[in-house]
Amino acid sequence: MESEETSKPLERPVEGKPFQADINASRKVAAAARKRTFVRAIEEWGTVKKACEITKVTRGTYKEWHARDWEFAGAVSEARFSFAESLEGLALERVTNPDKNRGSDVLLLGLLNANMPQKYRPQISMNEDSARELIIEWRKASQVVKKDVPVEEKELSAPVEQTLAEILTRRGNVPEKNEGR
Repeated sequence: MESEETSKPLERPVEGKPFQADINASRKVAAAARKRTFVRAIEEWGTVKKACEITKVTRGTYKEWHARDWEFAGAVSEARFSFAESLEGLALERVTNPDKNRGSDVLLLGLLNANMPQKYRPQISMNEDSARELIIEWRKASQVVKKDVPVEEKELSAPVEQTLAEILTRRGNVPEKNEGR
């Protein structure tokens, strides 16, 4: 017994119109070309926005490609790394040739911080003693600005000490009592 699907004859395309499979294949080829162009744009410009403008794709299309195509996602990651390395090369060029007319060093440092944070972003950690000392230094600085109040090192007020102790306790650090202050 023949099913409905097998009994239908194959439909031939209208003269000059391709099969749907041909259309899908050409769309895949075009999408692959746009993805390659997108990756090159990321490598050159470093931003998704600029790459979207160059390839004329929406950010949503980029997100879909990134989520569904792991090869594309890997290529974008490599392109971002290549862009970051080019920034690093630019920074080294500026160090070795300081006399050339160039752009902003501060903006270059900002781009390096954003694109290679593990290498160029300052790492700061603060313990409870340095926080206490920082507050004391702020107080000294504010007294210097006032100029009518003599600068003297004072202990933190009880409410400030208590607040610091509560914060440190919540974070799992038991505050130490410093009798020598």
